[in-house]
Formats: sequence, structure tokens, C-alpha cells
Amino acid sequence: MRAFFVLLLLLLSCSLSLQAQSPDLILTNGRIFTSDTSQLYVEALAIRNGRIMAAGRSADIEKLAGRQTKRLNLSGMLVVPGFNDAHNHLPDGLKAVKIPTNGMDPTWQSVLDSLKKAVARTPKGEWIEGTIGISIANSPEATRFVLDKIAPDHPVRLLSWWGHVGLFNTRGLRSLGIADDQPDPKGGFYERMPDGRTLTGKGYEKNAWSPHTRYADLASRRDEAATIAVFKGLTSALLKAGVTSYQNMCTGATATDYIRLWKKAGLPFRLRLIRWGDMNMDGSLSIPAKDLPATVPDLPLATVSGTKWLLEGTPLESGAEQVDPYPNRPGWYGRMNYSLPEIEQMCREAITRHDQLHFHIGGTRSIGKLLDVMAAIPVDWKALRPRFEHGDEIDYSPEYLKKAQDMGVIIVQNPTHFAPIDGFPVGPPPTHGMAMKTLLNQHIPLAIGSDGPFNPYLNIMFATTHPRRPGEALTREQAVIAYTRTAAYAELAEQDKGTLTVGKVADLAVMSQNIFTVPVPKLLQTESILTMVNGVIVYDAGLLKTN
Repeated sequence: MRAFFVLLLLLLSCSLSLQAQSPDLILTNGRIFTSDTSQLYVEALAIRNGRIMAAGRSADIEKLAGRQTKRLNLSGMLVVPGFNDAHNHLPDGLKAVKIPTNGMDPTWQSVLDSLKKAVARTPKGEWIEGTIGISIANSPEATRFVLDKIAPDHPVRLLSWWGHVGLFNTRGLRSLGIADDQPDPKGGFYERMPDGRTLTGKGYEKNAWSPHTRYADLASRRDEAATIAVFKGLTSALLKAGVTSYQNMCTGATATDYIRLWKKAGLPFRLRLIRWGDMNMDGSLSIPAKDLPATVPDLPLATVSGTKWLLEGTPLESGAEQVDPYPNRPGWYGRMNYSLPEIEQMCREAITRHDQLHFHIGGTRSIGKLLDVMAAIPVDWKALRPRFEHGDEIDYSPEYLKKAQDMGVIIVQNPTHFAPIDGFPVGPPPTHGMAMKTLLNQHIPLAIGSDGPFNPYLNIMFATTHPRRPGEALTREQAVIAYTRTAAYAELAEQDKGTLTVGKVADLAVMSQNIFTVPVPKLLQTESILTMVNGVIVYDAGLLKTN
């Protein structure tokens, strides 16, 4: 009898052990795109403790299920790894009355008309903000003196939609402690009147968004409740789109600020906070939140890593430094925001901390200068994985491509930038710039970030049609891999996410349609019908049933 009970206990123990090792959830009968080129498709996944424990055929995965395992029949639906937006910007949440604008390139008169209406309904002393396009940003008529006539008692900032040009009225400049003849700080500059001293009101680079850094009482000027509500709405929209990771360039606030707000928002979303570097007038580096640990207590889905440096402007305001002069400004080649010794200082500081560098860079001349600075520093750059955000002209020279490949430079490209832009003439397809296919052929890692509209299907559409340069278009599979696997590699997280393979976290999206086969125009009709983060369903349209 004793032997019987011993045997019974052994059998019970074995049963409990097998049950403990069975998956929490299995997904079967699907078309699962793994983003792993060694096996791009499987039928089924088994998930346990938030990670993928098995992948393969439905019949084999079914055998792993235990009594407590939940089942999700995909019924042939396409599944992809959760999209990872490798470059974007969370809003700052600063209090200001926003004026409406008409389109991406509103006229100066329409902006002034909107400003007049805003002044009439806004208490004196409160900030008024608006968005301007290329025409106003490059117009000599758009100055603070015109704004002063309409809004003498309200601080005003009109920020270009791409963020590199800001126009302030005099009250706005005074509110930020900026004098009429303020000297240019490191990393930014002011436009000046013909006397060479008096500010016109236009600030470029860091001077365009200086309210984010100049407010001494920043916390009191941010509407935290409204910002948290915006974060919640944004997260809901991203999860519905199948985006499960978001790499945020901390332009609107410091990483410390975002962590505090994110904790209050309580969002089921992977957030990477990339510090924003600055340089003081004495040449010392200022890196907010530099000492924060990579992992965030009480926020298991948030990380802090990397530092971004804004090395130059863009071609939209003739800011990126080019080999040839800008056609609309004879004799002007653009300019870098920092000297080469200052850029070397940034590099060496990051090397000391073993921190990933993110350089905003894109000009035909400036990219070569940066590559030369990096190549002269004796360090294993591949281990640090430096990133060129945009990196548009990396294919201007075969030498650039070779150096980038040798140093393991990652290019983070933004396909929505390929679309026609109001106010910016587009000529015949160029022979270089905004490369994608060339980068893959040269074995240079290519990740996708939106840097604007976060809709992944819009970005996939532009990546696979490339209106500016059709010969550089990717296949849809290549675009999704850049948006998932390589985006994870670009944040040094490829061991945890980016592919739907054994051991990775179960971040995935079930597509409403097959994005690899639908006609191009129908791509924009896509959304996720079920999104998971860490094996937990965080968005569910209710079209698939678990049992």
C-alpha cells in the first residue's frame, strides 16, 4: 500500500511539473512573420511567462498545451513582431494657446490672422504657439517686429513643423531671457538684422525650441494632467497600429521628466528614452539624466540609454552642410552646429560611458566630416553601435559607405520624409540621398523610425515605393524587418525583442489584412486586431477569441 501511495505521489508530481512547463498561451493556424531570415514564417507560437517558448507547426505547438493553456486560433491571419518606432518625439506638454494653421505651408497672412484671433481671447502674459512651414521659415518678411504689432503683450513662438526653425516675438524672447543682441549659444544661432547684432526673432536649432530648456520653472509651465491624457491617447493609437516599442528623442523634456509622467500614465508600452545632449558656453557638455540607470524602477517596460546630438539643420531651411551651394542661396553651403573638436569631445565622452551615440546628420559634406572624426578615434565603434539619425547623404560617396560599414554605423531612416512636401520643390530623382536599398546591399544596418506620423503602414508604403528615389525602394518584407528586427538592434535590444523566435519577448500584432500582398493603396487601411506586449494582450478589437 505504501508503494502505491509513493507511485501516486510521483505521478502527481510529474503531472504538476509538466503543467508548470506548459505554455500560458498558444497561437495556432496563422501566417506568422518572424523577421528572422533563417525562417521567415511559422504557423504557431507557444508563449510562457511573456516569452516565446516554441515556434513551428500548429500540430507540434498544440502538443505542448496543458490544461491551463489558453488557445488563440489565428484562422490564417498574418502576425508580425510589434513595430518598433526607432525615432520619434513625445510632446512636451507646455502650456500655451495653440493657433490653427492651414496645411503644412500656411501663408504668412493666414498665420497673422490666426494670431490676431488668439490674442483677442487669451489673457495677457500667456504663451501663444503655432506651426509654420517652409515659406515662412525662409521668408525675410517674417520677423518679430511684425508679430509685436499684433501681440505686444503675449509671448509668441511659431515653430516650424520639422522643429529646426522658431520665430519669437519680442515678448517671447524677453520671457526666455534673450536680449536684442544675444550672442549665439553653442549648438544654435539667431538670425540678425543687417546691422549684424539685432535679432530678427528667428532662432535655429536649439534656439528654435529653447523654451524646453530655458524655463527655470518648467514643471509649473507643464500641464501634467493634459500631458498624461495625451500619452494615454497616443499609446492607445500606437497599440491599435501594432506599434509596441517607441524610441523617444528627449527634445520636449528630460528623461527624468518623462519617467515621472510615464509612471502616472501607467502605460503598457515599451518606451526607450534617449537623452538630448547640449553644450554650455564654456564648451562643457550638458547631458540631462546622464546618471540615470538604464532600467527604471517600477517601470519594467521603460529604459534610458543613448545620447543624441543635433549636429546640423536640414535642407528645408538650408541648414545641412553640403558640398554644393544651395540653389536658392548662392554661395551658401549650410553649416554644422558644432566644430569638429567639439564633436570629438562628444564622441570621447560617450566612449567613456560606453554610451550609444545618436547623431542628427544628413548633409553631403557634414557626413564626411563626422565619419573622419570618428575614424580618427581608436575605439571599437561596432561595439558602441553609433547611429546616424536620417543620415540622408551617406551614399553620396563610396568612401562614406565604406567607413560607415567598417565602423558599424546604423542608419535610422524616416520613410515619410520621402513624400512630397508643400513649399519644397522636388526635381527629378537624385543620384544619391535617402538611400535604403543601397544600405542593405552594403550590409549597413537600416532601421525605420517615423519622426512624424507614426502609422507603420504609411511608412511601409513610402519605404516600398520611395517617391523621391524609386530605385532605393525596399520589399515589404525588408521594410518590416527594418521596422522590427533592425530597430531592436539599433537600441541594443536584439537579444530580447525584434523577432518572433524562441526566447524573445512576445511582442506581436495580428494584422487586419496581409500587408505583404494587398495592393499599395490598401496598406493604409491596415490596423492591428490584437496586440501583445510581453505576452499580455494590450489591445483587442474582439475579432479573435481565446479559449
